[in-house]
Amino acid sequence: MDELKRPTQDERIMAALSHGAIVLPTWGIILATIVWLTQREKSEYVRRQAIQAVAWQVAQIGALFLGMACYMSTVFLIIGAVIAMDGSPSGEPPAAIFLPFSAMGLVFLAMFVFIVFGIVAAVRVLQGATFRYPVVGGLVEKYLDGQ
Repeated sequence: MDELKRPTQDERIMAALSHGAIVLPTWGIILATIVWLTQREKSEYVRRQAIQAVAWQVAQIGALFLGMACYMSTVFLIIGAVIAMDGSPSGEPPAAIFLPFSAMGLVFLAMFVFIVFGIVAAVRVLQGATFRYPVVGGLVEKYLDGQ
C-alpha cells in the first residue's frame, strides 16, 4: 500500500469494523470475513486490514481450542490423582487441585489479550494508520505480497 495515500473515512470505518468485531469471539470472524470479501477489490487498505483481522481471529480461536485442551487435560490429571490417592491415609486433596483453575485463568487472560489487541487495532485504523498484529501480521503480509 502506498504510505502517502491516506485512507478515506469509509475505508477506515470498514477496517475498524473488521478489527473491532473481535469483541464477539467466533462470531466476529464472520463479520471480518464479510468485510474482507465485500471490500477486497474496492480498497487495498481495507483488504489488508480485514485479512489481518481475520487471521488474528483465527489465531484467537486456535488459542482457545488449545487452551481448552490444556484445561481438560489438567482436569483428567486431577481426577486420576484423586483416584490414585483413594487409599492414601492423609485424605487431603492433592496440591495440584488448583491446576485446572490456573489453566482456565490463562485461557481467559489469553482471550483478553487477543481482544485488547483487536480494540487497539480498531482505534489505530480509525485514525488512518495501518496496523500489523504480532506473529500473524508478518505471515499475512507475506501472503498478500506473494499474490
